[in-house]
Amino acid sequence: MTEHQQIIDALALNDEDESPVTLTSKEVVGEVSADRRQVWSSRLATEHAETLLPTDALVAVRCAGGRGPLEHAVRIRDGKDAAPLLIECKVSYEELPPAHLVEYRFADDAAKSGGGAEWRLSMVCLEYLLAFRAGKFADWEKRLLQPTCKAEFRRMMGIGPVYNVFDHHMFPSPGDEKDSFEVADDHGKKVILPRPVAALRIWLTEKQQYEEVDPTLDGAPAPAERDVYWATMCEKLQDTFPEEMEELGLTE
Repeated sequence: MTEHQQIIDALALNDEDESPVTLTSKEVVGEVSADRRQVWSSRLATEHAETLLPTDALVAVRCAGGRGPLEHAVRIRDGKDAAPLLIECKVSYEELPPAHLVEYRFADDAAKSGGGAEWRLSMVCLEYLLAFRAGKFADWEKRLLQPTCKAEFRRMMGIGPVYNVFDHHMFPSPGDEKDSFEVADDHGKKVILPRPVAALRIWLTEKQQYEEVDPTLDGAPAPAERDVYWATMCEKLQDTFPEEMEELGLTE
C-alpha cells in the first residue's frame, strides 16, 4: 500500500457527472510534480490560497469516471486532512480537477522565461474549448473589418492576423501585461484586443504525460494559404481604411 493509499481510500470522490467513484477504481499515481503545481499556481494563488498551502501534499489519484478516466488532485495536510482540489471551468461552470483544464502559453512567454515555455492553467476544459473555437475566426474578421474605432483598428493591425484561439476570459494575460492588449475607444470605453495563444496542451492521466491541443481556429486558412489570405485582406482594408493603412505603412 502506498504512503497515502489509506487516506485516499477513505475519501469520497466524484466523477465529472457528480457520481461517486468506486473504491476499486481509485489508484494513487503519486505526488503532483512541482512543475505541474507551478503551472496551476496562477489560479490556485487567487482562487485557492487557503485551500492549498505550499506545505500541503498534492497527490494524483486516477479514477474511472462516467466519461472515462479522470485524475483527481487530492490535497493532504498534516498527513490526515484530505480533500479533492477542484477548480471551476468558467464556461461550463463545472467544478473539475485541475488536470481537466487546458493549459496555454503565449508566443512571447518562452523569451521571458529564459527559453523555457511558461505554461498557465486556463479557465476552460477541453470539451468546451473545442466547441468555442468554431465561430471565433469569423468574429475576429468582423472586428477587423468593422472596428469600433481607429485606435482599435491600428492596434489590431499591429497584432497582425490571428489564426489561433483567443479569449481574455479563458486565456487571461498576466496583470502586468493586460494594458498591452487594451485600448480606449472614441467614448473612452475600454476595448479588449485579441491575444492569441501560441500553444495548448492537456494532461493525459492514462499516459501520465501531456498531449498537444491544436490551437487553430475553425475556419482559419491553412498555413500554406495564409500569405495569400492576408494579402487579400489587406487589399480590402486599403479600400475601407486608406488613411489608417497609409499611416501604418501598409499601402502598396
